[in-house]
Amino acid sequence: MRISRKILPLGAGLALCAGAAPLGAQTLEDLDALSDAAQDERSGIISAQTLAAQGAYLQALATLERMLAVNPKSAEGRLLHALYLCRIDDIRGGMVEIGKLKEKEFGRQTLQDARAACEAGGEVQP
Repeated sequence: MRISRKILPLGAGLALCAGAAPLGAQTLEDLDALSDAAQDERSGIISAQTLAAQGAYLQALATLERMLAVNPKSAEGRLLHALYLCRIDDIRGGMVEIGKLKEKEFGRQTLQDARAACEAGGEVQP
């Protein structure tokens, strides 16, 4: 699918993030580190993708929401947020968020792929 190639690059970003910050906040310091990482668009997206890869979709959504509060125009963040809503079985919420995305920004095929992925529970196939 186009989503995985065009909008959702995982590869090297996941490798860089894996050891960079604690993903399961155990202390206040860990929580601060997660919050700080979410302030930067790229770091927030990488952290959210890493959490999602571990099946921690609620934490991934929280990370994206913190990042989007600072970077509300993040295209990749907005698309990931919509797809992760679908993964937690909030299909309606995910579809509403996908509906807010502009075709001129993402392309018709990407949005069609996102809708199909959402209907399938947010699973993006390569």
